[in-house]
Amino acid sequence: MAVRTGISKRSYYFPVFSLFTTVVLIFVLFSSLLSLDPCLFPGKSHCYRGYHSEYSFDIDRVDVDHSSWMQSLPDETNLTSLSIPGTHDTLTFDIWDETYQCQNHNLAAQLRAGMRYLDVRGRLTNNSILIYHADRYTGYTLADVLLAVFGFLDEHPSETIVMRLKEEGRPYGQNDRTFEEAFAYYLHNATATASGAQDHFYMPESFFPLPTLGALRGKILLLQNFPTATSSSSSSVEQGKPRNSTSGPEPRPGSGRYGLVWDSDAMVLEDLWIIPSLQHLDLKWDAVEAALVRAANGSTPAGKADDALYLSHLSASVGVLPIEAAAGSRDGSVVGMNGRTGRWLVEQAPSHRGRTGIVIMDFPGQDLVGAVLERNAVLADGAWSKRGL
Repeated sequence: MAVRTGISKRSYYFPVFSLFTTVVLIFVLFSSLLSLDPCLFPGKSHCYRGYHSEYSFDIDRVDVDHSSWMQSLPDETNLTSLSIPGTHDTLTFDIWDETYQCQNHNLAAQLRAGMRYLDVRGRLTNNSILIYHADRYTGYTLADVLLAVFGFLDEHPSETIVMRLKEEGRPYGQNDRTFEEAFAYYLHNATATASGAQDHFYMPESFFPLPTLGALRGKILLLQNFPTATSSSSSSVEQGKPRNSTSGPEPRPGSGRYGLVWDSDAMVLEDLWIIPSLQHLDLKWDAVEAALVRAANGSTPAGKADDALYLSHLSASVGVLPIEAAAGSRDGSVVGMNGRTGRWLVEQAPSHRGRTGIVIMDFPGQDLVGAVLERNAVLADGAWSKRGL
């Protein structure tokens, strides 16, 4: 007589069917996610939000540390001789809206990766300076930025930071001081920042001639992109009167109250930022390439000083997203500015590898940063390390 086990074929196949269905659903879900963001594939270190670029996104690599790359350069090196990597809209790394996000790593990671130019945009809000990109608040204040930079310079006194401070939009909220007066308060009166500001802001009698690296080590050189009073009669400004605003001869044009005046004769600036579409990135690249060649050759346009700073923006927007301008199209059919610039720097013959000036990037990668830093090797007198250690 047959023994009944109590297990029917139907009940036996049910868990097998359920397992198969679960596996299929997981596969379909994973495939859907990959179609939305191929960066989920393992090993995609140059990938972010579905965009892939070998010269973008990975400045957080643990095998590279450029925290002290200026250490091997002689003190007498003039600032204008350097090749300096920097970031555009530096504090936008926590903004998820692709229209406004320009960075994918925080300020500490940027500094460790070798960034020595910072683009800081503040809006006067209730007597404080908050960091914005256009009308989007980043979640950070100017005090946050200053304290982070002061701490970095304390730990790495061989370095210098070139910081653009731009007034971004009209004041908001209840204010009884101007943007300049609020900035002067951070410099001289605010409990959290005044002491560090006195130690770390470069404030000479005159900003010309442009300083050497030795004079700037441990300091911030400000690029002043906000209006200032024509005189220092305002009591708020007078309390924090910088050293170069004392009575005497008129300062050279371009020498501002707190730093070099943005887009003055002290700067040779490339910033073609309005690009109608990805198909127009060739126009942007033509402008950047011409700017890099001009910096390498030391050719100065009419109306600019012979010892001017050269600044080239790889960033673009309006008709393209910042991430598209940096990394190109998602399908790889259009190469972004990071890839074009990185390849150009690497492929140039050694005899043509002059300085780049300041190269300002969105979503930079470590290979792009390294290609800029490598241009400083000629200044290091044999002491240069690709790792910048």
